Amino acid sequence: MVKLVCGSKGTGKTRTMVEMSHEALKTAKGKIFFLEANNKHIFDLNYNIKYINTKEYGIKGAEQFLGFVYGALAADYDIELMYIDGLYKVADIDLSNLKYVVEELEKASEKFEADFVMSVNHDKSEMPEELEAYVL
Repeated sequence: MVKLVCGSKGTGKTRTMVEMSHEALKTAKGKIFFLEANNKHIFDLNYNIKYINTKEYGIKGAEQFLGFVYGALAADYDIELMYIDGLYKVADIDLSNLKYVVEELEKASEKFEADFVMSVNHDKSEMPEELEAYVL
């Protein structure tokens, strides 16, 4: 499963994802990861959630981002859920290549039984029709 948390800057997307990750922790059988482009919310998350500051890895573009995600999945087969806060900042991805990223993560989700929840700085009304099914 791939889901998108949409909204303009300052609408509470991160807070929503932090709350979702804490709720998921109650029933998760595998590991939960939380990726963002800084250390801003490291202390907001339960210590059982693996926190990764992606800026430390210099990820640029969709291919490097997907390679990073596949690398994490390869290194830890027990990842059940991955939250990606601020996808555009994490990997310099924008609306023009969002569909490609979502499709590739959907394949990874099916193959490795890991779910992905990503926040993007767009209102639901701005999302392309082919991505509407992924919007929470």
